[in-house]
Amino acid sequence: MKIIFSILFLIFAGCSSNVAPKLLLPNNVPSNYSHSKSDTLDFVGEWWQVFNDTTFNNHFKQFNALSLDLKSVSKQLESSRLLASINGAILSPNVNISTDGSQRKQNLSAFGFSPSALGLGGESQDSSSSESVISFESSNFSANLVMQWEIDIWGKLRNQRKAALKNYEASYNELNYLQFSLGARFASSYYNAVEAKMQHLLSDQIYQSLKEVRDVVSERYERGLTSSLDLRLSESALANSELQKINQSIQSVKLLRDLEVLLGKYPSSSLEISNALPLSIPSIPAGIPSDLIERRPDVKAAINRIEAASFEHVQSKRNLFPSFSLTATGGTSASDLNDILNGDYSVWNLGANITAPIFQSGRLRNNVKLKDSQLSISEIEAAKTMIRAFSEVEQALFVQSAIKEQLKAVSAAEQQSKAAYLLAFDRYQKGLTDLVTVLNSQNQWRNTQSLQISVQKNQIMSFTNLLLALGGHF
Repeated sequence: MKIIFSILFLIFAGCSSNVAPKLLLPNNVPSNYSHSKSDTLDFVGEWWQVFNDTTFNNHFKQFNALSLDLKSVSKQLESSRLLASINGAILSPNVNISTDGSQRKQNLSAFGFSPSALGLGGESQDSSSSESVISFESSNFSANLVMQWEIDIWGKLRNQRKAALKNYEASYNELNYLQFSLGARFASSYYNAVEAKMQHLLSDQIYQSLKEVRDVVSERYERGLTSSLDLRLSESALANSELQKINQSIQSVKLLRDLEVLLGKYPSSSLEISNALPLSIPSIPAGIPSDLIERRPDVKAAINRIEAASFEHVQSKRNLFPSFSLTATGGTSASDLNDILNGDYSVWNLGANITAPIFQSGRLRNNVKLKDSQLSISEIEAAKTMIRAFSEVEQALFVQSAIKEQLKAVSAAEQQSKAAYLLAFDRYQKGLTDLVTVLNSQNQWRNTQSLQISVQKNQIMSFTNLLLALGGHF
């Protein structure tokens, strides 16, 4: 019997081996990104310090310490680790200790006996006493150590454990990527609030500028140098500017409250933030596309899911084989509680069990097909994740390059529109041009100033998006 068992073990010991996961990628993946940069990032430190913004850095530290979203992710990471530990313990024997105590009273009538049948009682006794019930009491106390262990001959449990560990790695990578994305989201929200603050300040400056225009028009009207139409146009422009200022104030307060919520604070809109957007932001070296497999946690997680599905597929096949388990019990059993620790009353039991599936209505074989299908799905999902990652990097690189050109163009446009407005206003005061030209040039200057602030903010967004697309580090 031992020889047969040994032969079976050698035959099936290698059954737990696993097929390497397949990653379905396009055939035309280039060696470099289309908009890849060859320059290097001359920066040492955490990514958020690249903005060189002390106020933001202080708030980001508070975000890491106080954010309820980050605390939730941290607890999810802990739960995922504990779940993997629980699922991975299946290979180990189960050992339990138990104690038991019982006392009972029985009578012989329960077994079909009566006192007269046993020769108890005499003729002189009346019938009721001769037929009285005879009972007895018994006690039993025990203490046992119980062990159960399934012998993993086919590698079924090992594959189940490996699948659990790979699922944990996938969860860890996904949550790690979520953790970084929350930080990038906070940076985006912070500088959205800074932009809204700058836009509000700009709207106030525009209001003051139009008020100055209205005062000049009013003075010229009183002197009879201009018509009432100009006065009404200047008053209308001033009112519209005030409306714009109020709308910008509403937007600024809303974004400030959103930022406070991310920090886990009461949304009182009293948070002090930066007065300007950082302008000097270095480029990030993109590397080569294959780096994403090693750099992006979500891509790593997708590969982990393939590996876990592969192990589960192998495990489903091993479920078709018999299961072998051992049981052992050792302890004491006595009728007196004082003897429960006495070795003279020791008892033990050893057992072996073999369970083989005979008829399962196709459940086990269909489970093999199911796991095979799930493995194929995980391979497809991983390929989709990788292609999406390629697209995100290419788009982020393109946007980063385009924004640099936008900054140059909008800076030139702002300078020219400012000069045009100042010239038009001066010419109007001298009576050389009409008010419509002044208002149009002032509106164009305002639009280019607002656009310049937005493009500066978009430069920060492109930096965080590219950093996130590349995997969250330089």
